[in-house]
Amino acid sequence: MDGMNAHDLPGRGERITLWYGCNVLRHGDIVHACLDVLRALGYDASPAGGPDFCCGSTKDANLVAADGMAQRTVDKLNRRGAAQVVSWCPSCHAQSLELHAKGYELQYGNRYFVELLHENRDALKKLFVHPVPMRVFLHRHMGFNDKVAVNAMVPEILSLIPGIEVIDDDLRAPGYMCAHLATVPSAMAHMVRETEARMQRHDADALVTLFHQCQRELCGLETEGGKPVYNYMQLVARAMGLAYEDEYKDWKRAGAGATALIGPQRLEKVGAALFERAIVPELVKKTTR
Repeated sequence: MDGMNAHDLPGRGERITLWYGCNVLRHGDIVHACLDVLRALGYDASPAGGPDFCCGSTKDANLVAADGMAQRTVDKLNRRGAAQVVSWCPSCHAQSLELHAKGYELQYGNRYFVELLHENRDALKKLFVHPVPMRVFLHRHMGFNDKVAVNAMVPEILSLIPGIEVIDDDLRAPGYMCAHLATVPSAMAHMVRETEARMQRHDADALVTLFHQCQRELCGLETEGGKPVYNYMQLVARAMGLAYEDEYKDWKRAGAGATALIGPQRLEKVGAALFERAIVPELVKKTTR
């Protein structure tokens, strides 16, 4: 696809907003990889996310607050003037379908990131020029598939990468992300044990997550001596020759010592007190087994 201009590619220069949400901010490598893929497909993609673009789902128990946050975000997305808003976070996408589209005036089309990749999979395949020899076990949930068939689409996308073999297995975790499952430690532990047992049975090389929250909950398996754990976009990036570092996994491995990896300048931007209160506890937490 070298030498082709944007109008020869499936995106044809269409302006879209990659709405990455609030919660994926710990995973800059995933956000950058998503943008690179969209642009390689010919889309004029720009990012939007963080607290100022919260979907409002964090305030579901307070309808007044949720309404205010949702209206603010819709207004900001409208002002960007993009033809489509492509969501990364499943919570944001569900909120957009179930609340935003019904309660506010959206001046953009609503898509989920995996849908766009799957729709353009023929062009995407041409970008996969670096083999990734690996047998992968997918960490899939039962939820969200009524909105987007992620459990079927992601294996098809990964199977386009030379060298990857996606293991066929029917294990599905409850809910649609580990954020909810982790609130019930016994259920989380059962899921992790069953996942590891099936990976061993299938002789899997790695565990692959579909969502950022699951990646955070499960990458500790690797840092605690288990098989490698990747988000599917990290493998897509590798197949394209993108060399983004999974910093969060390094932080998880370092635990409380992650502050030294991040450095004082970056900590000052985030706020050292906030980092110690909100991030360090999840970094030192062991994976529930």
